[in-house]
Amino acid sequence: MISRRWFIGGMAGAAIGARRLFAEAGAASASGTKVKFGVLSDVHLKKTGDEETFLKALAYFRENNVDGVLIAGDIADTGCAAQLKLCADCWYKTFPDGKAPDGHPVEQLFVYGNHDVDGWKWKTNADRYKDNPELRKREAIGFENNRARVWEELFHEKFAPVWMKRVKGYAFIGAHWGNIQIEEFMRAHGKEIDPSLPFFYTQHAHPRDTCFGSWAWGRDDGRSTRALSPFPNAVAFSGHSHYTLTDERTVWQGAFTSINTASLKYASTDYALRENMPGNGHGYRGEKRKHLMSKLPTSNGRQGMLVSVFDDRIAIERREFVTGKSLGDDWVLPLPCAESKPFAYAARVKTRTAPEFAEGSEVKVVKTKDAAKGELIEITFPAAKTRGKCRVFEYEVTAVLTEDDVDLVQLQRRVLAPDFHLPETKEGMPGSCVFAVSDLPMKGRYRFEVRPLECFGRKGAPISAAATV
Repeated sequence: MISRRWFIGGMAGAAIGARRLFAEAGAASASGTKVKFGVLSDVHLKKTGDEETFLKALAYFRENNVDGVLIAGDIADTGCAAQLKLCADCWYKTFPDGKAPDGHPVEQLFVYGNHDVDGWKWKTNADRYKDNPELRKREAIGFENNRARVWEELFHEKFAPVWMKRVKGYAFIGAHWGNIQIEEFMRAHGKEIDPSLPFFYTQHAHPRDTCFGSWAWGRDDGRSTRALSPFPNAVAFSGHSHYTLTDERTVWQGAFTSINTASLKYASTDYALRENMPGNGHGYRGEKRKHLMSKLPTSNGRQGMLVSVFDDRIAIERREFVTGKSLGDDWVLPLPCAESKPFAYAARVKTRTAPEFAEGSEVKVVKTKDAAKGELIEITFPAAKTRGKCRVFEYEVTAVLTEDDVDLVQLQRRVLAPDFHLPETKEGMPGSCVFAVSDLPMKGRYRFEVRPLECFGRKGAPISAAATV
C-alpha cells in the first residue's frame, strides 16, 4: 500500500528528522494546509438551550476556515428527531447552505451514535412513546426506517449506513451506529482510496485495542480494527468513551492511527480503581466496595479538535470550549504514516518524564469522623508540577506502617488529579485521598506517601507525612 510518493516523503522526513517536533503550540494554525476540519463527538443535545457550546465550537471552526466538520456520533441525547434538528439548525445557522462566509463548501461529516439510534428504547422515552405510536413513528430516530428519513430531511443528503466523501481530494469514510459493515465496505472500496494520502474514518465506538488499550470504555467488537489494519494511511476518529484530550493515550499508532475525540458534553469518569471515580463498566469490575470519596465533577470538560493536514504532517489542536483554552501543545503526526510511528505507545513511554512535587511541598494528614463511614484519615497535598511537558494525571497514595524499623505497606489508593481533564494552570488544583481507619487493622506509627503519575504511568518522587493510627 506504500507508493513511490510516500517513499520519497519518508526519505525527506528522515532528512529533517532532527528538527521534527511531535508536539508544538500553534502547529494546527500554520499556513499551507491541504485540508482542515473540526472534530467533535458526544454532543448530547437534549433540549433547546443545550446548543451554546455546540454553536461556540462551530463558530470556532468557521473562524479557522475549515473544509468540513466531523461528528463521531451521539448528537441527539435520547434519539429524538427534535434533538437532531437542534444540530441541523445550528449547522445551517453557522454554515448557511453548507458554506463558509467566503462561499467555499464545508462538508458535514456526521455519523449516528448509540444515543441517536437506540435512545428511543430507553425507559424515559419508551414510556413517552408507549401510548403514542404516532409520536414514536415521527420522532424516534431508531424506529423502523426513521433513521434514513430523519437524516435526509434534516441534513439534505442521502443516508447510507457507511458513506465515503471527498474533501479537497482526501477521502472521508463514516459508519453509522449499528451492525457496521466496515470490513465489507473496505473490501469493496479500499482500492478507490489514494494510498499516497491519509484518509479519515469515523465511527462512534473506539476500534478495539487501539486508543486506551483493552480496558477502554466504549470499544467495538474488533471489526473496524480488522478492516483498517491493511491501510497504514488510515486515521480513525471515534468517541463514545468521553475520555479527555489531556490524556496522551488519546492517539494510538499501530497498523493504522486511532484517535479519541473526547466529548462536547462532559469528560469521562469511567476509570477503574480510583477512589474518586465510580469505576469502569468495560474494564476491571472486581472491586465491589463503596468508595469513600465523591466522584470528581467533569461536566466542565467540553472538548474538541481542529485538524490541519499538510503535505508532510497532520497537526491536531486540542481545545476546551467552555473557556476557549488550549488543552496543551498541538500533536503533530508525520506523514506518510508509514514513515514512523512516534505515537505508538511503546515509543512514547520511553520519552515520558514523571511530574514532580515542588521543593518544600507538604502532605497534611487530618483525622475526622463521619456518621456513615466511621473514622477517616484525609490526606491532602499540593498539585505536582509538569516536567518535560508531562503533567500530573493521578496520584498514588500509600499507607506504610513504620514500627520496629520495618516499613510495611498496609494500604494503597489511586486518585485522579482534580483538574486532570482541564486546561493546565500554573499552580494546579491540590489533591486529596481518604482512608478508613477500619481498613488499617494494624495500629501504630504510619507514613503516608504521595507520588504523582503522568498518564502513561511514570511516577515522580514521593512526599510524605507521619501520623499515628
